[in-house]
This record gives sequence, structure tokens and C-alpha cells, in this order.
Amino acid sequence: MFNLRPYQLEVFRDHSTGILILHWSRQIGKTTTLAAWALERIVTLPGHTVTVLSNSLRNGSEFIGRASLLTKEPPWDRYDFKISRHEIQTDAAGRLSRILALAANPRTARGFSGDLILDEMAFYEDIAGVWDAAEPILSSDPKFLCRIASTGNGRHNLFYRMVQDPRFHVSRVTRTDAWRMGVPILDPFTRAPITPEEARAAALDKDSYDQNYECAFAGENTTLLRAEVIQEAADAEAGFICAGEWPPEVIRFLKEKSEQGEPLFAGVDVGRRRDRTVVTVVQSEYGLWQVRSFLRLEAMRLPEQQNRLAELLRIPRLIRMAIDMTGLGLGLYEYTQQMFGPDKVRGVNFSSSVPAGQLVIPRGIGQPKLSRAHPTVRVTESMAMNLVRVYEEKKIRHPLDPILMDDLQLPRRAVTASGQVSISAERDDSGHAGHADHFWSLALALDAARQKSVCPVKSGAQIIRPARSVSRGMLL
Repeated sequence: MFNLRPYQLEVFRDHSTGILILHWSRQIGKTTTLAAWALERIVTLPGHTVTVLSNSLRNGSEFIGRASLLTKEPPWDRYDFKISRHEIQTDAAGRLSRILALAANPRTARGFSGDLILDEMAFYEDIAGVWDAAEPILSSDPKFLCRIASTGNGRHNLFYRMVQDPRFHVSRVTRTDAWRMGVPILDPFTRAPITPEEARAAALDKDSYDQNYECAFAGENTTLLRAEVIQEAADAEAGFICAGEWPPEVIRFLKEKSEQGEPLFAGVDVGRRRDRTVVTVVQSEYGLWQVRSFLRLEAMRLPEQQNRLAELLRIPRLIRMAIDMTGLGLGLYEYTQQMFGPDKVRGVNFSSSVPAGQLVIPRGIGQPKLSRAHPTVRVTESMAMNLVRVYEEKKIRHPLDPILMDDLQLPRRAVTASGQVSISAERDDSGHAGHADHFWSLALALDAARQKSVCPVKSGAQIIRPARSVSRGMLL
């Protein structure tokens, strides 16, 4: 048999632990170990299935590719295997056994029984949903085992909670541990052997290094906007926080501010039932961005949301509105643009990309994923980094309440399985902060303002609780 290091051999030989979590460093043989374990399962258990759920079909096919190479090694070279891109089959004692690689989602997890390998679990789009689908399978037969393998991806996901839960068996192997057992570390530039300490010293992002290689979990420092930075921007005199509708006092305030100073710009992050719609209005004043109003709309029908946007767009000096036109927002954007024209209403598709040359990366954010041929970044990353830069340079002022404070802190840096840095925002399932709705609405408003050419912009959606009295900073 090919050589396995002690930490690999311990996992390979374990065919009794129901759920085993491999919290291992990157690049120390995790895939090889699990591929060997899966092969051993299907040749020794006739009619058995090992289902591998990966964060992408491509990574799943890589797992199958690694296992296919091992089929040429003893003791598996004496078996006949039928290998395709996403499946390996063999005849074990007259019964078909197989390894099947699928993309990780709740639907595919429900469709198969047998062993489960959850590969790079911390990077699943719906970790909780996959586990909810997988757990009943494991509970149905004592022969069914589960192997969960991943590096960390922050502390706000199920993988982190499982690793911290003493009920689960965890195999934790850092890069330093593996190096002491003979796994080499090479300098990325000279290719010369180096120590773990030297590798960490050379890393540009120490937090990402520790998470990728030393089994740490990045904590609050992965949040794009820290609480103290948001608090520094708090100014009750800057504008209002509204809910449900635009109070007449706020509309008058916006008209007066725009007539006396710079024009207004608006951003709209669109929601309907699960997420709220938030409309943000900004204005430049003495080198600072003043947020004149946030409007929150909860569970409001889109025609009524359009009425709120129209009321705002009728302000003569509101120059542009940028609307999230992804998914649900497309209809709201199209109707609003038809009413007010492409010069005033601009749609932003959150799935689109912009040239990387337009990107300004704030301190400590990390390098987003860039394509090699035509360097681009997701438009969400561009807008988010622009917003973070404005906060870090102390160029923004806005009213503040607990909902806004929590919502602005939801977006965070996420290190992908390939080591790239991306920006994601988890949903606050408590219903308090939402899904970074204020963050993206504010980012859209600033994006509308920095468009140099006349183009379609976002419209603002609003939520206001009818108020008997109006005070600066909050409408209740």
C-alpha cells in the first residue's frame, strides 16, 4: 500500500466512529486520505455507497480523480473499477458498490443512503440545510458513517459549532503538525524548503494564514465594518431612519437639503417577505457623505414599494437611484425605470462583474478573486470595498439604531477553499438585522453617486412606521 503518515493512517483505519470531523490544514493529504477510506469502504462492503458532497461539482470530480489514481495501488489494483467523472463503481461479492460525487445541497443530500463525506463543509452555501438532510440518513443504519472535512471559514457557521461541540470526534492537524511528520513547506517564490514560522511571517494576511494552515477560526476581524468604525460615523443630526412610508417632514427635509446644497443619490436593496427592502438617500456635504434617510419596508407588496420610490424620485434634485435588480428586484427596477427614465434609475445586477482596475482595496480586506485573462471582480465586492473605504477614511455620517448597527456588521471576508478572499453576508435568522439590507442599500447609493456618466440608477425603497412626532435621527 502507498505510504500514509500517522495522522492519515489513523483516519483511514477508522471504520467505527459514526461522525468524524477532519479539521486539517490545507495541502496535507486530506483528499488522499478520504479517497483511500472511501475505496476501502466500497470493496469491503458489498452493495455499499459512499456519497461525497463537495462545495462544487469540479471539486467533486477532483475527489473522484484522486480515488481513481489510488485504484492502481495495492490492495485495490486487484479489483475491477468502472470510473467516470463523478462516479467509481466496482463489483463487490456480486453486488454493485460505488463512490458518487455530488454538489452539496439539501436536495442531493436527501437522495442517497450510505456513507457520507462532506468535503470542505465550511464553504457550503447552505451548511445547515445539507446537515439537516444528511443527519436522518446517518441515523437510519449503524453501518453508515460520516466524515466531515474542512478548513475553517469564520465562526458564523455550523462547521465551527460542530468543531467546538464535545459530542463530535475531531481530528485536528495543523500545518506545523504535518511539517513535523515530514510534510514539506516550500517558499512560494524561491521554492526552497522553509519552516512554518517562516511561512507565516511571509504571509500578507496572517488571519487567513492561521485559518487555512493552523486550524484557527477567523473571528470578529473578518467583519468588513467593525463596530467602532460604525459608531464613529453615528450622527443623529445627519438624517432620519424611517419605517413603512415617507413622512411629509422627511420629504420636506430632503427637498430643502438638496436645494441648499449638493444633489441627492439613492440606493435600494430589494426584499419582499424573507428580507426587507431598504432605501438609502445620501448627499455630499463638506467632503463627507451624509445619509439623509434610511427607509425600511417590511413584507410590502412591490406595487406599494414602487409608490414609495416614486415619491422619492419626484424630488427634483435627486439625481440617480440605483436598484438591486437581481432576482426579485428586476420587476421593481423595470417599472420604476419605465416611469422615470434610464437617466435617473439604474439597475445593478449583483451577479455581474466590473473591471478590477476600478477597485480600491481598503486596508486589511485581502485580495478578491480575479480572472487571469480579463481581471474583474464581482460588483458586490467593488461596492463593498468602496463603502468600507469611506468608513475607514471617516467620510460618512448617519443616524444609528441597533438594527442598523447589527446589519452593517453582517458582511464579512470569506476565504474560499482555493484560498481566495470573497465577500459574503450571512442572513440573521433572528429577523432583527436581516440580510445586510442596509449595508447593500448604502453601498448602492454611494455607487450611484460615483457614476460619472449619466446612466440608469437605483431607486430607493422605504419602510416607515407612521409617526405622531418626528425627531431627527429616528421616525417611530
